[in-house]
Amino acid sequence: MLTSNISLLVIFSQRFLDPNSTTARNLPGRDGKVATGLGKGILDLGYGLEGREPPGSFKNLSFSEQLDLITNDLQSNYWSQDAKVVAVSYGCYLLLHALSALEPYPGSILLISPVLGGVINKSTLRFYSPARPNKLMELAETKLFPAPNHIEIHVGEKDWQSPYERVIQFSDSVQGKYVVVPNVAHDLGKDYVAPVLAKWIRHS
Repeated sequence: MLTSNISLLVIFSQRFLDPNSTTARNLPGRDGKVATGLGKGILDLGYGLEGREPPGSFKNLSFSEQLDLITNDLQSNYWSQDAKVVAVSYGCYLLLHALSALEPYPGSILLISPVLGGVINKSTLRFYSPARPNKLMELAETKLFPAPNHIEIHVGEKDWQSPYERVIQFSDSVQGKYVVVPNVAHDLGKDYVAPVLAKWIRHS
């Protein structure tokens, strides 16, 4: 299983960044909470949050049902050049699977420590295999993933759950930007993520 409990999918539109309307859309992944992890980072920047959090109906949905829900949220409210999507860990996996069946995303995407498929840590004998474990990298290898308008990815150099070689390959396949953070694993830490998030919100 994932060793980090940071697993949020945060979705918000540019209109929410207006000082008179500061609400962010937050849809957690596996064990995430709306107001923790990346959600807390958004709160610390002065934005409000709304969303779903497990345990609850979202966590109990099948993988396909979760993707349908995310797809509906994206297409209904966050499908424009001004829209922004932020995802962490397994939230990235859900987001990318949803986007893989759609037209290229017109807005901006920030991924933190993205899970991109099944992985085995041979040195510790730990493994992780989510649903459809090979699909995203197969799309990357064939360059068939619908490339978003803008995508930025940050990953730790020592992250066994998200090997940076995969991140580089995926990023290159969609002409995205990536940063490999030296000497850290899956949890990049608040001191790193907070300024990245603040800069991305303001300038992407």
